[in-house]
Amino acid sequence: MAIKEGSKVKLRSDVLQRHARSVPAHMGYTHAQFEWRDTLRKLKGRTGRVTKVFPSSNHVNVKFGKTLIGIGKKELVEVKK
Repeated sequence: MAIKEGSKVKLRSDVLQRHARSVPAHMGYTHAQFEWRDTLRKLKGRTGRVTKVFPSSNHVNVKFGKTLIGIGKKELVEVKK
Protein backbone atom coordinates (compact mmCIF):
# COMPACT_ATOMS: atom_id res chain seq x y z
CA MET A 1 0.00 0.00 0.00
CA ALA A 2 1.14 3.53 -0.68
CA ILE A 3 1.67 5.97 2.15
CA LYS A 4 -0.91 8.74 1.86
CA GLU A 5 -2.47 11.43 4.02
CA GLY A 6 -4.06 9.83 7.08
CA SER A 7 -1.92 6.66 6.96
CA LYS A 8 -0.61 5.27 10.23
CA VAL A 9 3.17 4.80 10.07
CA LYS A 10 6.23 3.93 12.13
CA LEU A 11 9.88 4.71 11.55
CA ARG A 12 11.89 1.90 9.96
CA SER A 13 13.72 -0.30 12.46
CA ASP A 14 17.07 0.71 10.92
CA VAL A 15 16.38 4.46 10.75
CA LEU A 16 19.23 5.35 13.16
CA GLN A 17 21.77 3.26 11.21
CA ARG A 18 20.61 4.87 7.95
CA HIS A 19 21.04 8.33 9.51
CA ALA A 20 24.54 7.44 10.74
CA ARG A 21 25.56 6.36 7.21
CA SER A 22 24.42 9.71 5.81
CA VAL A 23 27.09 11.57 7.83
CA PRO A 24 30.67 11.32 6.50
CA ALA A 25 32.88 9.73 9.20
CA HIS A 26 35.67 12.29 8.82
CA MET A 27 33.26 15.22 9.35
CA GLY A 28 31.37 14.07 12.46
CA TYR A 29 27.95 15.28 13.56
CA THR A 30 26.81 18.88 13.78
CA HIS A 31 24.61 20.04 16.68
CA ALA A 32 21.53 19.90 14.42
CA GLN A 33 22.35 16.32 13.35
CA PHE A 34 22.66 15.26 17.01
CA GLU A 35 19.26 16.82 17.73
CA TRP A 36 17.67 15.05 14.73
CA ARG A 37 19.18 11.72 15.80
CA ASP A 38 17.81 12.26 19.33
CA THR A 39 14.34 13.01 17.89
CA LEU A 40 14.44 9.84 15.76
CA ARG A 41 15.51 7.79 18.79
CA LYS A 42 12.58 9.12 20.85
CA LEU A 43 10.04 8.42 18.06
CA LYS A 44 11.32 4.97 17.08
CA GLY A 45 8.66 2.34 17.77
CA ARG A 46 5.84 4.88 18.13
CA THR A 47 2.93 5.10 15.69
CA GLY A 48 2.29 8.39 13.91
CA ARG A 49 -0.19 9.69 11.37
CA VAL A 50 0.74 11.26 8.02
CA THR A 51 -0.62 14.81 7.91
CA LYS A 52 0.73 16.00 4.54
CA VAL A 53 2.32 14.39 1.48
CA PHE A 54 4.79 16.14 -0.85
CA PRO A 55 4.73 13.99 -4.02
CA SER A 56 7.41 15.94 -5.88
CA SER A 57 10.05 15.26 -3.21
CA ASN A 58 8.75 11.92 -1.79
CA HIS A 59 8.59 13.45 1.70
CA VAL A 60 5.76 13.57 4.23
CA ASN A 61 4.87 15.32 7.47
CA VAL A 62 4.12 12.88 10.29
CA LYS A 63 2.55 13.71 13.64
CA PHE A 64 3.60 11.59 16.64
CA GLY A 65 1.42 12.90 19.46
CA LYS A 66 2.53 16.55 19.85
CA THR A 67 5.66 16.11 17.72
CA LEU A 68 5.49 16.90 13.99
CA ILE A 69 8.39 15.93 11.72
CA GLY A 70 9.12 16.03 8.00
CA ILE A 71 10.81 12.89 6.69
CA GLY A 72 11.34 10.87 3.50
CA LYS A 73 8.84 8.12 2.71
CA LYS A 74 11.71 5.59 2.53
CA GLU A 75 12.26 6.02 6.29
CA LEU A 76 8.71 4.87 7.13
CA VAL A 77 6.69 1.66 7.19
CA GLU A 78 2.92 1.62 7.08
CA VAL A 79 1.12 0.10 10.07
CA LYS A 80 -1.58 -2.38 9.11
CA LYS A 81 -5.02 -1.55 10.48
